[in-house]
Amino acid sequence: MRSEEQSESTSEESRKPARRRRAGAANNESARLMSALDEARRSVSDTASDLRERVEEHPWRMLGLAVGAGYILGGGLFTALTGRVLLGGLRVGMRLAALPLVREELLGALSSVTDSGRGETERRQQ
Repeated sequence: MRSEEQSESTSEESRKPARRRRAGAANNESARLMSALDEARRSVSDTASDLRERVEEHPWRMLGLAVGAGYILGGGLFTALTGRVLLGGLRVGMRLAALPLVREELLGALSSVTDSGRGETERRQQ
């Protein structure tokens, strides 16, 4: 019987440190969880204050961003309206980009014609 009592007492003693380790690990884990929650709260608070400052500084820009984000998230990106707007914008952009190039070419051609024309008239007069 004594050997049974000794084995029971040693098994109980061996369980106590394991329980203490588990309790310590749980406390450590809960402390890490609490610090992570505090950090998340601070991050959300900082983001909210930053957003509030941006809205106060540039309200129209933020309104435009909100409308654009809502349009995209609402599924408006792949619609016929978006396609027409993008193609229309592309056409206008290409015309505006090409206008200075065409103007320079026309002015260059006109100046070469007028320069050669002057030379011919001067030759005729001589």
